[in-house]
Amino acid sequence: MQSTTSSLRILIVDDEMDIANSLKRFIIKSGFDAISFTDPLLALEHFTLLHNRYSVIITDLRMPGMSGLEFTNKIRKINPSVRVFLISAFDTSDLENNSNYKTAKIERVIQKPIKFSIFKEILTNVLLNDNNKINNI
Repeated sequence: MQSTTSSLRILIVDDEMDIANSLKRFIIKSGFDAISFTDPLLALEHFTLLHNRYSVIITDLRMPGMSGLEFTNKIRKINPSVRVFLISAFDTSDLENNSNYKTAKIERVIQKPIKFSIFKEILTNVLLNDNNKINNI
């Protein structure tokens, strides 16, 4: 029997390879399926082809070539229901005033360094909410 957590597929986008790989390893170790990219353009191309496979996207706010908000707004045009978590090492208190932030419909902003215990709890809650939606149909 397949674990319920394995049905949650996560796309990670962070231009820092160490962070992208660490997140991916932790997520997989926690029982979820994950793939990571360090280039948001490649991640967008991948998502465009396989958008129905992903329940959650985790993206860095500041990346070269395309910000996390720009990336998310492009994702929303492809799949408006995917959940997106924005991660950042920078101050995010001014995000609410950003028009790109409002249209991106970010599920949650997570500050770096990421506390993996809290991160796992967030992902588990997403999965439980998704399963409750399915069971209530």
